[in-house]
Amino acid sequence: MVLLAAAATLPATASTGSAACAACHSEIYKTYMRTPMAMSSGRMSAGDSLEKFDQGEFTHDLSGVRYRVYRSRNGTLFNYDFADGQRRIRGSRRLEYFVGSGAVGRSYLLSVDRFLYQAPVAYYSAEQKWRLSPGYEDRDHLYLTRAVGVTCLQCHASRLQPAPGTLNGFAAVPFLEGGIGCETCHGPGEQHIGKFKSGLLVNGSGIVNPRKLSPERRDSVCAQCHLTGVARIERAGRERGSFQPGSLLSEHLSVFVWEGAPADMTVTSHFEKLAQSRCKVKTGARLSCDACHNPHARPPETEKAAYYRGKCLECHATSCTAPPSRREREADNCVACHMPKNPVADVAHTVYTDHSIPRRASALSPRPVISGGTLTLFGGGAASGRDLGLAYAMVAERDPNPAYRARALEMLRAAAVEQSNDIPAMVQLAHLYGNLGEQERATVLYEKAVAADPGQVVAANNLATYLMQRDRAGEAIKLWSGVLAQSPGYEAARMNLAVAQFRTGDSKSAQQTLATGLELNPGSSAVRKLLDQFRTAVP
Repeated sequence: MVLLAAAATLPATASTGSAACAACHSEIYKTYMRTPMAMSSGRMSAGDSLEKFDQGEFTHDLSGVRYRVYRSRNGTLFNYDFADGQRRIRGSRRLEYFVGSGAVGRSYLLSVDRFLYQAPVAYYSAEQKWRLSPGYEDRDHLYLTRAVGVTCLQCHASRLQPAPGTLNGFAAVPFLEGGIGCETCHGPGEQHIGKFKSGLLVNGSGIVNPRKLSPERRDSVCAQCHLTGVARIERAGRERGSFQPGSLLSEHLSVFVWEGAPADMTVTSHFEKLAQSRCKVKTGARLSCDACHNPHARPPETEKAAYYRGKCLECHATSCTAPPSRREREADNCVACHMPKNPVADVAHTVYTDHSIPRRASALSPRPVISGGTLTLFGGGAASGRDLGLAYAMVAERDPNPAYRARALEMLRAAAVEQSNDIPAMVQLAHLYGNLGEQERATVLYEKAVAADPGQVVAANNLATYLMQRDRAGEAIKLWSGVLAQSPGYEAARMNLAVAQFRTGDSKSAQQTLATGLELNPGSSAVRKLLDQFRTAVP
């Protein structure tokens, strides 16, 4: 879907993508182009944009980095300025692409040699301010190498062009359509267009109409991007992004939530929050996302209150019991009282609509982190031990509760017996063995996983570490070099490679490896310190 601000820079042809749909569905296409979904990504434009720059300077106290975001003839850039010991480090980067419609805010992507990274700066629309991107607040240094791959982009952009054999590398144009294209919700359109051209088109055959699907398949279309849960696990044998409209999301993913606990307010908690609402509980399958949202159009701001009030009155025919003074104060806006905007747990400076539809609005405060809870499949049903084990392992990365690691280890051991060629389970089990100090077991699993899929960069990095400890430096160096070819910003692999090169007498290569790392991420004091050590060690 070509963005309004990026129509001149993101190509689309008349025979592929959403432009092909526009040939027959021009009115729907025009209105859709004004929706947040259609404007959820694109190339940064040289012209007018929604961002304001009068509050583009700020300092992050923890890292001491001073940022300034501004627009110039060279595009939209940000400067960084910080002290690293006695050094003063300054520089700038250009924001190449945006992610987010701007209704709440936007994040941005950096492109270095066609590898994409998330910028540390983001724009927050309500405050019209530039601040740190989500996930950067706790970093004590400038961080410019947060890799952005297909998984990150697939719910924001369409017709992605990833570079084979890389983690976050893309073609010169990383996505051919900014925003959510028609095929994301309606499925591949080639058969539909082919039947139309041949005169065999009957009742829209060859394309998916979500409203004509069974409730679970219909809801899967929205849930593919709006349901995250506590852990989201690809099922065995499924690749990321394998879901297609018309199928069941549960056939591709297992989404886990905490048993008996309400969902947190997060950026993608809409589906979970709606499921816990009294409206959904009482109406069941009759209430879906499109009962209130028209995916092809957005009501004008001046008409939103009346539009959504009309949606509420389709089920709630009785009059509101709120005092007339309050109704007048809220302009008879049902959403203002029953779907308030509240802070979310995973992004600062933002509020999102609470889809749990509470009877009485209240300001939410963050729930305490659940520790020792039980994971269960969203929507019910029995999860495989393999999926549940991976979910507990994922939770264990965020919470050091030993019970989670123990559960993950037990379940993944059993899964390894049942399915010995399951690479994600194999890699996670190897990681758990490594944490327990069982390097022999971990090494065997890592070797098997990397041999089957060289794209397992974490497994390759860890395997190389074990090989280096066994004086197999040549093999370790080869593995680490391969990791950096797939993901140049993988700092742990870069430092490991440099140490291995130095220890095998190749000081020049070691210094070059680290110097390249500093070009990518000048805020890494660990890389800078190691480079200084190598330089002073050379006569």
